[in-house]
Amino acid sequence: MTRLHSHARGFSLIELMVGIVISIICTLGMMAAFSAYEGQKRTTTNGSDAQQNGSFSTFMLERELRTAGSGLVQGRNYGIWGCAIDAWSNGTKRLPRTTALAAPFDNWPLTTRAVPVLIAAGAGDKADVIGIVRGNPIARTFRTNLVSASGTTVTVDNAMGIFPNEYLLLSDKSGKCTFGLISTVTGTSIGLNTVGSAADGFSAPAHYTASLSAYVFDMGINPGVLLLSVNQVNNSLVSFDLLQRAAASNTVDTPQPLADNVVQLKTLYGLSATPSDIPVSQWVKPTGAKWGIAALTPTPDTLDALNARSQIRAVRIAVVVRSRQKERAAPATAASAAGVSYIGYTGSTSLTLFGDLDTALQYTVTTDPAYRYKVYDLVIPVRNNLINKFF
Repeated sequence: MTRLHSHARGFSLIELMVGIVISIICTLGMMAAFSAYEGQKRTTTNGSDAQQNGSFSTFMLERELRTAGSGLVQGRNYGIWGCAIDAWSNGTKRLPRTTALAAPFDNWPLTTRAVPVLIAAGAGDKADVIGIVRGNPIARTFRTNLVSASGTTVTVDNAMGIFPNEYLLLSDKSGKCTFGLISTVTGTSIGLNTVGSAADGFSAPAHYTASLSAYVFDMGINPGVLLLSVNQVNNSLVSFDLLQRAAASNTVDTPQPLADNVVQLKTLYGLSATPSDIPVSQWVKPTGAKWGIAALTPTPDTLDALNARSQIRAVRIAVVVRSRQKERAAPATAASAAGVSYIGYTGSTSLTLFGDLDTALQYTVTTDPAYRYKVYDLVIPVRNNLINKFF
């Protein structure tokens, strides 16, 4: 009986306490493993999101920069390149602007010129602004001569390839040019729609000088007069249509978000040695007395500015993207003596962009050490600026 009772009495208090301690240790080990796994998964997911945003951002920038200048190529000798754009949409004059745009486009000049690509540099950590002018004509890439303009009716010498709902750009080598929206095409007579044109169409003397030869270029149905930059308040790549075709009259200017978690955009011009050369011989920042936005868009335009703009062969961009969530930082002191390993992350407080170039061409931008960053660096040729034979 004594032996039977001994087997039936169960666990002692000490045995239960030992079992509980072992269970707690195992539970802590499993939770530590789960925590480490979840942390790595979160980091991987954030990195994947940042990579997608960076890839999409560079795709959008490359697409716009490669098409910059379409429809303007053969306008260099006819007063188009560098002309100050007048533009209307929804019955409201949009260009030149009378007030500065809100951030991040606040350093863009009030007058926008018909140049394939220009850059307004951001001071310090402020993102650069890329300005692009392009057309998308269906068939016509060469000028047509303006014969006469009376009210909203324009007569040209050849209307082949010009269709309703396309935009025209008029220039007369005087330094000004005007957008107009086509409503009808009858033979060589073109009617303009005042929704996207001036109330007096292309009439002289407001839009061209009668004593000068005037030329019309077909810009297609969806021309672009775009600005691209980074909204550093909500960390997104944004674009802005300076023609404001989607906005009603007097609507507040609203940029269009393109990609999230983009925190910085910095650029360099790739220049040829002369306006007639093709290869890129040097890189410069879009700043200073020669390559700053003010120097490249003087009023009135100058031959020096025209030649400088004609040397732009490529744009090198650095897009900085950031993880969506903060990383968990390691504690200041770790209990290594107790065999505890802490998992945490503390990044750098700055990034150097274009690190393979001379120090004078590099940018150092501030970063938050609680986030992970990735830099996308690419060179984009401005293809329409490579053309140096004009007709």
